[in-house]
Amino acid sequence: MPPKIQLASLCLALATVTVQAEAAKGLEIALISETTTVVPGEPFTVGLHIEHDAGFHTYWKNPGIVGMATAIDWTLPAGFTASEIRWPYPELTKMAQHPCHGYERDVTLLVTITPPKEIASRTVSLQAATRWMCCADQCSPGAQTLTLDLKVSDSPTPDPAAAKVIAQAQQEIPQSSKAWSGAVLSGPNEPVVRIQINTPHDADLSEAYLFSCDGQISSDKKQTFTRRADGSWLLTTERSAFSPKNPKQLSAVLKVGTHHILIHPKYSP
Repeated sequence: MPPKIQLASLCLALATVTVQAEAAKGLEIALISETTTVVPGEPFTVGLHIEHDAGFHTYWKNPGIVGMATAIDWTLPAGFTASEIRWPYPELTKMAQHPCHGYERDVTLLVTITPPKEIASRTVSLQAATRWMCCADQCSPGAQTLTLDLKVSDSPTPDPAAAKVIAQAQQEIPQSSKAWSGAVLSGPNEPVVRIQINTPHDADLSEAYLFSCDGQISSDKKQTFTRRADGSWLLTTERSAFSPKNPKQLSAVLKVGTHHILIHPKYSP
């Protein structure tokens, strides 16, 4: 895991923070950038860095049966765009006695900012209105507006401390692999989900866990992995009551030991 970064120094160097709600409980939060300068037309990565107090957690994009995913609403200069959040792999944690999908470790949510090819000003301001739920035995919602003021330049100026944290977060983004494939054997709205998973090198899925990206499978449903005669594995679990209707595929992060693989098994036509 990445070493703790000094949020106070990063905030002073990179961000002006305006609190919109009560002071954050159970965490510290900062907006960081891999560069202190913006080059017209060249995308760069920023991160919402969250350090959790012991015993606290925030939530992944599909929290499960409880919780609220961390959100970022951007206010950007004309011509700038922000990507969707790229989420590091989640953890199975608990809110009181309720299993859920979130982060107990320190984590950085990544966003790619793309500037226009022409920027008239010498500096730009990126504003992120953030919202989250931070929980231990009880939950505390929070919100802060974070601002990055960056100079416009002909060349990027890396920020070593922030770049190191962002690089670590990039290593935690689940990736697809041709060695892992699968198919959903059940219908898109059936109450029981059955997924065939093909694995490399006789991988053992007996203690695996599947994090459904869009909530087709929730955190309170038992997951059973069974090896099939052909060497593949069959995951059987209940469909969430809040599952989207008529999905075409079931995108998910499959946790196998310390590995996190992004898979996209499709439903049969």
